[in-house]
Amino acid sequence: VCGVAATSKAISIDAFPTAGTISGPTSVCQSAVITLTDAAPGGTWSATNSNAVVGSTSGVVLGVTAGTDVINYSITNACGSAVANAAITVNPLPDPGSITGPGSVCAGTTITLTDAVSGGVWSAGNANATVSGGVVTGVMAGTVPISYSVTNGCGTASAVAVVSVLASPDPGA
Repeated sequence: VCGVAATSKAISIDAFPTAGTISGPTSVCQSAVITLTDAAPGGTWSATNSNAVVGSTSGVVLGVTAGTDVINYSITNACGSAVANAAITVNPLPDPGSITGPGSVCAGTTITLTDAVSGGVWSAGNANATVSGGVVTGVMAGTVPISYSVTNGCGTASAVAVVSVLASPDPGA
């Protein structure tokens, strides 16, 4: 009889957050960095253990300890939280072990050096001696650095032992 009265209020309906998908490399070497990305804006990065660390706003991952870490990208709004994650493998740096064996050899004779790490390559640092498979042959008096180098996907590392090459006795004329 008196008419109709109405009032209204506009409300916004927020969407649930979506964390998108993490993109980038799936492995990193110890002491090296990779960059992960996610197209969803405004998220925060975190690592689940101490094998890697990640910048909370950058997605830059530093490999710390060999193993696997899960990197999370989290987005939160008034409706809740969403998380995307990616498993990252932290690969170890090469470990050449240490060289053991005699510290000297006479010219014209041999000694055998060993290293507990397998798969390495032996080399002599100068012409005072030669080395093959850890067997060092003295050539001329002096010292020679003998290296044992191990290579993996993260680089090359070498163990070095300095061997003295002793002159053969000279009986004179």
